[in-house]
Amino acid sequence: MLFLFGLLASPRAEAYTWMIRHGYSSCAACHADPSGAGLVTAYGRAQSELLLAANYGKAKEEVSPSTGFLVGAVNTPDWLLLGLSFRGGALVNQSGTADPTVRPVQMTSDIRAQATFGQFRANASLGFALRRARLAALTTTEANNVVSRDHWLGWDNENQTLLVRAGRINLPFGLRNVEHTSWVRERTRTDTNEHQQYGVAVAYNGEGFRGEVMGIAGNFLLKPDEYRERGYSGYFEWSPRTNLALGVSSLATRAAYDVDTRQPDFWRQAHGVFGRWAVSGPVVLLGEVDLLVNSSRDQGAGLGYTGLLQADIEPVQGLHVILAGEALRTVGGVGTNVGGSLGLAFVFLPQVELRVDGVVRRFATETGGTNTLSILSQLHLLL
Repeated sequence: MLFLFGLLASPRAEAYTWMIRHGYSSCAACHADPSGAGLVTAYGRAQSELLLAANYGKAKEEVSPSTGFLVGAVNTPDWLLLGLSFRGGALVNQSGTADPTVRPVQMTSDIRAQATFGQFRANASLGFALRRARLAALTTTEANNVVSRDHWLGWDNENQTLLVRAGRINLPFGLRNVEHTSWVRERTRTDTNEHQQYGVAVAYNGEGFRGEVMGIAGNFLLKPDEYRERGYSGYFEWSPRTNLALGVSSLATRAAYDVDTRQPDFWRQAHGVFGRWAVSGPVVLLGEVDLLVNSSRDQGAGLGYTGLLQADIEPVQGLHVILAGEALRTVGGVGTNVGGSLGLAFVFLPQVELRVDGVVRRFATETGGTNTLSILSQLHLLL
């Protein structure tokens, strides 16, 4: 399989898998979701100032009150987590010899909340999407929809190593990376932008080991019922060292009709491996390879694959140079698609990130191939 270095653009969620460089192989300490992304805990807000944001040569030992909700303007009780997230910018696209197009993009405008009572939690998000995110929409217009990407009820054990929850949940699979348009997220339908599902999930976070398994009941926001997928998704990850994590993922679902292809009696599977490695100093490598298996009543089983390799380099705290590459062989496709790009991100305040990405992809066709170029500039606010 061929991997080219570059970065995949269009991130949405706040899932920084490269935090393993600081010894964080688990996501549960900083995120309400035990597998990462979404609402940030009070501890996670503190680490955003101490470890993520630029310190301009002066290491911080104490956390500023401004890391709280709405830059510390509102004091929340210990049982309540609140967060506002906005990510938007401008996107330039060019395909083949066509003239480039420029348009504004709004990736997320969400408010998130979690209330904890003893060992019980209630978690939800509510936002607005100008376009896309139709699978997470509470309203049914062509654009300008109210969305709720996740909402669930959960129970923790006393040691908070086990969380059982039910509701609309991010599918546990592979890397919880922010690039939701990367092929490993898009083709497995496991991104955090809109492909959450309803079901019951059990997550475990222990010393050197974590995992989550979910029984999928379907996306109840998708109608009619014939298009809803039912099955399972899960991953297990082992951390032999604080700077290394290795995992396996598996997903299998069935729908009466596939929502994308409309094929009847559609079975969809993805099985893969992934890893995170803080190589040394500022360099972290992230990788994932997945086997794709589809079958339907009209067509026999077909195989494909997809993979991602990403390097995050942080020469100084808060400044990231992100190189990555991807490959995709679609089920029934004519060849291997490849992509590569380069990104630059600067977290100049705990609540503010600026990012620019350039992405090049080549799609295989029967007559050769088609090239695309995308340049995305974005502002991310986490309040």
